[in-house]
Amino acid sequence: MTLVALLVALVLERLATRFLRLREAGWLESYSRWAAAALGDRSGPVGMLLCLMLALLPVIPVAAIALVLARAAPGLAWLGFASIVLVFSLGPRDLGEEVDEYLDRERAGDVEGAARAAAGIIEHDAAQRRDMRAEAVEDAVFVQANNRVFGVLFWFVLLGPAGLGPAAAWLFRVSDLLRRASIARSRLRPEETGCAERLHFALAWAPARLLATSYAMAGSFEDARRGWRELYGTLPSRLLERNDQLLVHVGRGALGGVADVDRGPVGSAMRIVRRALVFWLTAIALLSLVAWIA
Repeated sequence: MTLVALLVALVLERLATRFLRLREAGWLESYSRWAAAALGDRSGPVGMLLCLMLALLPVIPVAAIALVLARAAPGLAWLGFASIVLVFSLGPRDLGEEVDEYLDRERAGDVEGAARAAAGIIEHDAAQRRDMRAEAVEDAVFVQANNRVFGVLFWFVLLGPAGLGPAAAWLFRVSDLLRRASIARSRLRPEETGCAERLHFALAWAPARLLATSYAMAGSFEDARRGWRELYGTLPSRLLERNDQLLVHVGRGALGGVADVDRGPVGSAMRIVRRALVFWLTAIALLSLVAWIA
C-alpha cells in the first residue's frame, strides 16, 4: 500500500505542479515564520525541546488521522489520505521545472531571468550562494533533491508499514521550512547553528547518505567514491553543512560518467537526480514485493 500511495502521489504531484500549484502551501510557510519567531535565538536542550514541539504541532493531526485510517480503513481511505499528504510534503516547488527554466533563460541570454531562476534553486542559507556560478546551481541541485524529494520519500517509506508514513513525510517538510524560516530571521553569526538546523540535519542525515550512494550508482561510481573520500579529508567547519557537502562531493564525482555537453553541468546534475529517483522507486518496489510475498 505504501508503494501504491507513493506512485499515486508522484502522479498527483505532477498534475498539481502543472495546473493547481497545490504544493505551495502558503499557510505552512506562514506557520514556519511564526514558529521561527517564537523559537527566536534559543539554544541548548530547552531550545531543542521547543523546536521539536513547534515542528510536531502541525504533524500531530496528520499522525492521528493516519493511524485511525490505518486501523479502521486500511484500504482506499488510507491510500487517498497518504497520497494527498505526500503531495503536499514534496517540494514545495518542482526542482526539474526550475532547472529547465534556468537552462532556457541561460540559453536565451537572459542574464537577469537566469539569476532569478538560480536564486529559486539555491536557498538563501546554502553555502552554494557564496558563488553564483553555474557550478553553484549544479551543487544546489544535488542538495535540493534531498531536501525536496528524497528525504520526504525516505521517511514516508520507513514508517509507512506502521501507518505513520504520511506523518513522517510531513514532519520532514515542516522541519525543512522551519529551518529556512529560522535562518532567514536569525541574528546568529554564520558559523553558529540553530535548533531548527539541528533538527533538520538529524532528519536528513540518513536519506542524504542513501542518496549519495544512489548518485554514485547513477554515474561514475569510482569518481563518486573518490569524492566521498575527499570530503572526509576536508570536513566542513560547520557540522550542519556536512549533509550538503557530502551530496555535492559525491554528485560532482558521479558526473564524470554522464556529463552532458549540451545541457551543461546543471542539466547533467538533474539527470543524475532523475536516475537516482528511478533507483529508489525500483528498490521500494522490490522491497514491497518481498514484504507482500513474506
